[in-house]
Amino acid sequence: MPVGDLDLRAEGAPIGLRRKTRGSRAGAAGPSSDLALVEWARAVAAAAERRVSELEMRILQLESQVTTDELTGLLNRRGFLEAFGRANAAARRGGARGVVILYDLDGFKKVNDLLGHAQGDQMLREMGALLRRNTRKMDAIGRLGGDEFAMLLIGAPLDSARKKCQSIGRALNAIGLRASFGFAEFDGREDENSILHRADMAMYEEKRANGNDNLRALAGD
Repeated sequence: MPVGDLDLRAEGAPIGLRRKTRGSRAGAAGPSSDLALVEWARAVAAAAERRVSELEMRILQLESQVTTDELTGLLNRRGFLEAFGRANAAARRGGARGVVILYDLDGFKKVNDLLGHAQGDQMLREMGALLRRNTRKMDAIGRLGGDEFAMLLIGAPLDSARKKCQSIGRALNAIGLRASFGFAEFDGREDENSILHRADMAMYEEKRANGNDNLRALAGD
């Protein structure tokens, strides 16, 4: 004859009631019938599965925060270098080669000094959005810091990189922005820092040689 109910819980959450009868032993743990035991076990398993899914989602969120630039939503330096490392390692194993392009916004310091950091941040966001629109899903783009951006073109020859710079140069001109660029091929035979250094030197050589007009010339202005 029933004399009370026992609250059953899984992971601290209530999952049902177990009917306590006069004949049941005091302090007995778990459901008293096979059916109740199965239901209880399923509830515990479901609760554990939900908890694992929540933890996995949280881990993904934290990993994304670690590798994402908060201002532009692009990869940050760490995230881009990780993507570049994977691509270069794949090329070393005989996979697709590619090109890395560095972009440096022209006159960015003057924008910050004359118009303020809010306008400078907006300029960076516009640059990030433009690069994202001009990138394939298989490629990677990142903000390395300040006004310096990077693009990773997987399986692309130098001629494609040149055309990409022309296209981005025209798009930048259309929204009143200018940038200098430099690029370098990768095939797995150099480490990522050496390749980025070559691209960086090429970018500053273009800036010095052309008086920051390299993208204007490529765009036909």
